[in-house]
Parts: sequence; structure tokens; C-alpha cells
Amino acid sequence: MSQLPTGRDAVEPPRAGSQGSGPPDKRGLWAWILFDFANSAFPTIIITALYVLYFKKVLVSDPRPGSGDWYWGLANSLGAFLVFLLAPALGFMADSGGRKSRFLRRASFLCVGATLGLGLLGPGDLGLGVLLLILAILGFELAAVFYNAFLPEYAGSHSMARLSGLAWGLGYIGGLLSLLLCLPFLGEVQDLRYTAFLVAGWFLLFGLPTFLFVRDRDQSSPKLSLAASYKKLGQSLRRLSSLGDLPRFLAAFFFYNNGLLTVIVFAVAFTDQSLGFSSRESLFLVLFLNLLAAPGAIVLGRLASHWGEKRTISWTLLAWLLVVLLSYLLTRRELLSLLMAKRAFWGVAALAALCIGATQATSRALVGQLAPQGQEGEYYGFMAFSGKASGVLGPLVFGLVSKLSGDQGLAILSIGAFFLIGLLLLRGVAEPRSLDNPEVADPER
Repeated sequence: MSQLPTGRDAVEPPRAGSQGSGPPDKRGLWAWILFDFANSAFPTIIITALYVLYFKKVLVSDPRPGSGDWYWGLANSLGAFLVFLLAPALGFMADSGGRKSRFLRRASFLCVGATLGLGLLGPGDLGLGVLLLILAILGFELAAVFYNAFLPEYAGSHSMARLSGLAWGLGYIGGLLSLLLCLPFLGEVQDLRYTAFLVAGWFLLFGLPTFLFVRDRDQSSPKLSLAASYKKLGQSLRRLSSLGDLPRFLAAFFFYNNGLLTVIVFAVAFTDQSLGFSSRESLFLVLFLNLLAAPGAIVLGRLASHWGEKRTISWTLLAWLLVVLLSYLLTRRELLSLLMAKRAFWGVAALAALCIGATQATSRALVGQLAPQGQEGEYYGFMAFSGKASGVLGPLVFGLVSKLSGDQGLAILSIGAFFLIGLLLLRGVAEPRSLDNPEVADPER
């Protein structure tokens, strides 16, 4: 078996699904993959495409430029902050006693319930809207932590990058199909509230196989309480510097994930305000993005098995810098008319779509490569710890710059700074060996 570096020069025990542990349950494997298809409706419809317009135009009554961006960014940042506080400790709890599947179900149900509540809101419900959005984001992101922790178990003889890319690509297909079901709600902005009911039903229906068939393979470890988990978290944070390349990667991930999450949160808000997209055009834009993002995640996930995860992420970050620069230029009316900018943005969006899933899926696979057996929840909790810290900062910075300057073009440039810093920090991370391609070796060893 190929030995994966853990940063401690220790021989890693066999992973679930690898030689000596038996093959993973195929029914559970496909149920795990389907979860990306199920949960993708939430970020696609609620965060990126449609509900954001309802939130900004109906729930936010302040007519001043940038106010909608500020409240939307604030709600997303507060949700991310709660994940930042809870995810690592809950990752420890989920690893202990084989409780990842149980925690996955509970977090998913929190997201579904809060999303249903969003559909009940109307004018003047901004405070309740912020609260429910925070809870929905909390449930969604925590579920992703526990879901991601199953990746090393189900990868087996597959490349983690390949399997992660396949699941992520299927997620974009789920986002695309769920978005098509929203076409009847595009008449008036007030009707966009009903998309929340569709999202909750979609998540629950297609998440059912995951809730029924994805089970922890190892339930032998003693269970930890929340207090004990935070104590263990403190111990882990103190030894984080000894975990080889993990802290270096988390630092890079912190910065470039700022850019990714801000793009997801503000994509439609940007096209609506700066490029004059209608709600129907915004829907077709997100359909277009999902259509390209699915093959982008799958193909680059396969290529990462040969190129290496680090190299693949680096190339996508260079592409993101180009996307940011072009998007900024499209906001300058002295360079392009609104009509020309609107048409040109479709090409910029195509490049972004090819990169977004690949960057996220390959990052998820790289953490799986670094995590020793039995500590997957802990490592993905650290990834969420770093990622959701960036989820606090990125949308907050964008919303603040937009509110203070009244210029979304300047807010776009702030995203580029995050991508650039992330790219520079990533240079210090050694490339681990791939499960499928052991020749992709750590250049420092």
C-alpha cells in the first residue's frame, strides 16, 4: 500500500476500504455521493441565485446603496462564525464512538427546518430572516463537515481527488436541476420566497439515501462530550504546528476560500446591481454556471490524480485572479457600455464556473490525503475551522467596501487580494502522494 505522509513521519494505518479493511459498502458509497446532489440546492438557490434577491429587495427595507449587501454579508458572516466556533469540536465528537452519520443527519435537519422558515417571511421580517439564515447556514456547513469526513472511508482504491470531484460534479447537476424547478417563481420578486420550500423538500428527499445507508464503519472509540471535545481541541491546536503541511495548507485555504465563499454569496447580487441582470437572467446565469462547473469538477478531479492536488489548486487560483480582474473592468462604464459588459460577463462566468468546483473538490481531497485513519473528522473540522473563519471575513469585507464606497467594482478587487495571498501561501505546501499515482511525491522528501 502507498504510504501517505502525515507530517509526523509515521506509518499511517490502512484506510477503510484499503487492503486489510475490506471493501466499502457500495450502497453506502453511492448514498454518500448522492448527498452532494441533495444539499446543492441550498447554496445554489438560497445563497447564490434567487433567495438573495428576495432578502435584499423585500426583507431589507433600507433603500441606501450597499445596504442589502451589508445585511446579506452580515448574516452569512455570522453563520460562518458559528461554524468556526463549533465545527472542530463537533468533529472530535463525531469521530468518537462512530457518530459521524448521526451528526450528519441532525445538522441536515437543522438546515432543512430553518430553510422552511425562510419561506414564511415577508416585509419587515429582517431580524427573523437573519436569524433563520444563520441557522440554515450553520446546519448546512456542519453537515458538510461530517459528510466530508466519510471521504477517506469510501475512497478505498479510488483517488480521493477523483471521488471528491465526481461527488462535487453531481452536486452541480443537482443544483442545476433544482434551479430549473424554480422557473414558475420568476414572475415577481415576492414569489421568490417559495423557493425556500422547494429547497427544503429537495434536500430532504434526495438526502434520504444518505440518512439511511451511510454508516460509520468504526464505532469502537469511546464517546466524547462537548466539553471533552473542546479540551481535546485545545490540545490539538497546541500541536497543530507539528502536523507537517496541514497548518500551511490551512493558512492558504483560509485566504483563497475567502474569495470562493464571497463569490458564491455575492455573485447574483453583483450581476443584479452592477450589470442589471433580471431575476430570470440571474437564474439562467446560475444554470449556465452549474452546467460548466459539473464537468469542471469531475475532469479536474481526475487530472489532479496525475498532476497532484496542490498543482491543480494553484492553476485554478491563477484563473480566479483573471476572473476578478475582468469582473472589475466590466464595472467600469468608461470602458464598456452596460450592454457590452453584460454580454462579456458570460465568458468571465464560464471561466469561473470551470474553476469553482475544481478548487473546492481538490481542496477537500488534499485534506483527505493528509488525514490519518480515525482522525478524518478532526482534520475536516480543522478545514471547516479555517474555511469558516474565512467565511466570516470575506463576505463582511465585500459588504463593507460596497456600503462605504457604493462601488461593487472596488469590492470585487478585495476578492482578488484573498486569492493572491492564498496562492502565495500554497507554495509552501508539499504535494502528498496520490492513492492512484504514488509517483506524485512530496518534493521535500
